[in-house]
Amino acid sequence: METFRIFVNDTWVEPKTGPGTPALDFIRGEMGLTGTKEGCREGDCGACAVLVGEFVVDGCCGGAAGGGDCNGGAPRYLAVPSCLLSLGDLAGKHLVTIEGLSASAPGGLTPVMRAFLEENASQCGFCSPGFIVSLSAWLAGPGKPDLAGAMIAADGNLCRCTGYGAIRRAAERLAREFGELPRDPMERLKVLVEKSVLPRSVLVFMAEAAGLSAAADSQGATDFIALGGGTDYYVKNPYPAGDFRPLRLRSIDDFRKIARTNLDGSPWLRIGAAVTLRDFFASTPVREAIPGIDAYEGQFASTLIRNIATVGGNIANASPVGDITSMLMALGARLEIGGYAAPSGGYTGATAGAEAGSRLIPIEDFFTGYKTTALRKNEIIRAILIPDGLISHDESGGQSGVPGTKPRLLFSFEKIAKRERLDIAAVNTAISFRVEEGFARGVRISAGGVAAVPTLLRKASAALEGAAIDRNDAKALARLAREVGSAAEAEILPIGDVRGSASYRRRMTGRLMLAHFIHFFGADGIAKELFP
Repeated sequence: METFRIFVNDTWVEPKTGPGTPALDFIRGEMGLTGTKEGCREGDCGACAVLVGEFVVDGCCGGAAGGGDCNGGAPRYLAVPSCLLSLGDLAGKHLVTIEGLSASAPGGLTPVMRAFLEENASQCGFCSPGFIVSLSAWLAGPGKPDLAGAMIAADGNLCRCTGYGAIRRAAERLAREFGELPRDPMERLKVLVEKSVLPRSVLVFMAEAAGLSAAADSQGATDFIALGGGTDYYVKNPYPAGDFRPLRLRSIDDFRKIARTNLDGSPWLRIGAAVTLRDFFASTPVREAIPGIDAYEGQFASTLIRNIATVGGNIANASPVGDITSMLMALGARLEIGGYAAPSGGYTGATAGAEAGSRLIPIEDFFTGYKTTALRKNEIIRAILIPDGLISHDESGGQSGVPGTKPRLLFSFEKIAKRERLDIAAVNTAISFRVEEGFARGVRISAGGVAAVPTLLRKASAALEGAAIDRNDAKALARLAREVGSAAEAEILPIGDVRGSASYRRRMTGRLMLAHFIHFFGADGIAKELFP
């Protein structure tokens, strides 16, 4: 039986519960900490949210990912839904429940709890622990606390009683009270402990665990189940068997890193398959390679889900309307696929036998049919590679005459869903290209929800490839946008379902092409030409 330790609130615990068990069941069952509530058990309500603290190694932490700024380990505390969190992924980490938050606060009330109490932000109280955890994590996170950040932090928490006005007032109060916090992660946590937002156990954990590795052996049979963030697996399998021991990719450092590499003599980014969506969008190298990509983070699920859902897991899910898949397909991503040779004694995670040979395939070739992929038996997605556009570029979109200069990458993502946020798309599309000497080059347009698999729109891409781009001619840009939109509509084979009819999806695909052009050329008057 695999053994590991978790720092639960203020005590190191060696769980008796299996590592593949959802952390929620360990918290409420084995530990008897029932302040963490069981709600939807799908990661949608936030009632089971807990704080997870860890030291993030170089190349694995948000804005510094791949940039070498972590100095061997930076502390961070994130709010995550414990119903979708594998217990084994907590090995060597700090698990803080609502009981742990209040343990060292005067009168048992932290400033976040007191704000909720005095602003009447709680009625039945079932959802309150999750809100308290999410807003505590918001204060512990980077950046200046403000109301907008608080609302984003709590976007995965639902309340059926109060309405949200009182919760908003509590958040506004906290933003005023904690508007000036240190930027340094360690110093920030120390201040929050001093002000009783976080318990003293945070300092104990930081002192004891700075040198610990988060990795733990992931033992299992030769025919293993690979687990990324668990946001898909635990929804389908909410009560796994007690001996469930998946290959936990988030516990293997190599799967959590973002690094620059070379492929065929060109610069690329290698994104480990277990990099979370939060860290993907926060990564400095990713933001430099794909200007403006961080603006689309809010269209992916909730903060709680983004904190644990992985890039590789979203792709392996093989949804025909996966948002991250459409983005990566438009960016020309390739998937590094491989496995491990399992010793006769079974699979042992990071210390397994020799790694099996890896292969690279374009992401558009990965999907072989509805919910089926090119993965062979015991293969996994190891990493995602995307072209690195960091090479110095001319912001005007043309050649600057400087050796090694490339025009700026233009990238846009659009999504149609019944709700603006926290919803699966009916249709999504993405596009990337450069303008070289006045012509569109390297065009890639992708779409989700228009076929049984995520689709690279080759005909629509061809309609734009090589076309003249004259920012002084709005009429010509509008005409080109309509041509690309018509090509996209003619190319797809959508079906109808609860999210939209086939005709609706076809029409929306064409309209989203127009939206991309407005995104790129809105300042050049194209919107007025498209919609006079």
